[in-house]
Amino acid sequence: MKKRGQAGSPRSARRNSRAARRSGFIFASLAVLALLLPGAYTVEMAGPALDVTGEVAGTRLVNVEGVPTYPTDTQLYMTTVSAAGNPEVGTLGAHALWALVDQESQLLPVRLLYPPTLSSAEDDARNAELMNNSQTVAAGVALEKAGHHVTMKLRVADIPEGSPAAGQLEADDIITGIAAPGTAPTTVSTFGELSKVLHATEPGSTVTVSYQRGGEAGTTTIITAPFPPDETGWIHPGSLLGVSLAVEDVQLPATVTYAVEGIGGPSAGLIFALGMYDELTPGSLGGSAVIAGTGTLAFNGEVGPIGGIQHKIVGARERGATDFLAPAANCGETIGYEPEGLRIWAVRNFDDAAAAVRAIGAGRTPALPTCQDMAAGR
Repeated sequence: MKKRGQAGSPRSARRNSRAARRSGFIFASLAVLALLLPGAYTVEMAGPALDVTGEVAGTRLVNVEGVPTYPTDTQLYMTTVSAAGNPEVGTLGAHALWALVDQESQLLPVRLLYPPTLSSAEDDARNAELMNNSQTVAAGVALEKAGHHVTMKLRVADIPEGSPAAGQLEADDIITGIAAPGTAPTTVSTFGELSKVLHATEPGSTVTVSYQRGGEAGTTTIITAPFPPDETGWIHPGSLLGVSLAVEDVQLPATVTYAVEGIGGPSAGLIFALGMYDELTPGSLGGSAVIAGTGTLAFNGEVGPIGGIQHKIVGARERGATDFLAPAANCGETIGYEPEGLRIWAVRNFDDAAAAVRAIGAGRTPALPTCQDMAAGR
């Protein structure tokens, strides 16, 4: 005769079965909870792509008033990256699990993207400020390139140790003019005017710089320095004064408004400027082409690198773009990720980008540098 509770008895088997069910229920509950709770990861994927020459809910995405504008048939898409998760809370476990099998999503540790001291509110404010700054720069560059009068103050913000400008200029000086060897003095009222002179001046040249210091005018001479190589090893033609400049008191001859909600960061600067320039000049810059792109933009027209380009080219192709303008510094990140039917062109500045849009619209692209060319060092 078996004793009560002896292994193998029906009662013992029922107890083991109930324990197994309870363990299974607990495990399943924990698994579901893990999928529903935020974790330590964020997921990045392609965000919306918006035509900056078009409308959003009946409102022009970029609206220019106060100067003549012209219709265009060219579509120019700004591209974005969407992120699930924020500096304080990662994405849900289910979303993170999906990102592991979705080839167009990227799973990243929250702390790889955000420092532990950064709050969501601070991150939102920072991105909003970067977006606002990029819009001001884009408007200034587009209006100046279209031949309108733009003014700004160029204040010396910093003079690095060992700079050729050390002892010649001081912090807070306002640059007002420059004269390169063999050229007439140029009055400087925009960053573009200063850059134009310096980009045509060989390193080691002695230039005369006019400035305002404490309300009084002065001049000095500076021996220009060479540009350092960029991320691709390319060296910009021309030379530098060797100072960091802050752009202030930007005065535009037009009122520019943007219908861009919920998108932050500086990476739409190039496309904003191209879209405005297209509308500020007669005809369609790129014919009837559908073009997308990305890139930060400086007041001197230089295009800088951005993050998430692999997601942005996916978003561009989903909107039907056939061509994509990429900062040259980001070209290496596009290799092996090119969507079928999307050509990716390398640009270094606004003039490169505008020329590329014209060439694409006219079907004259053989001379344009591709990202494949750039990555291969051609």
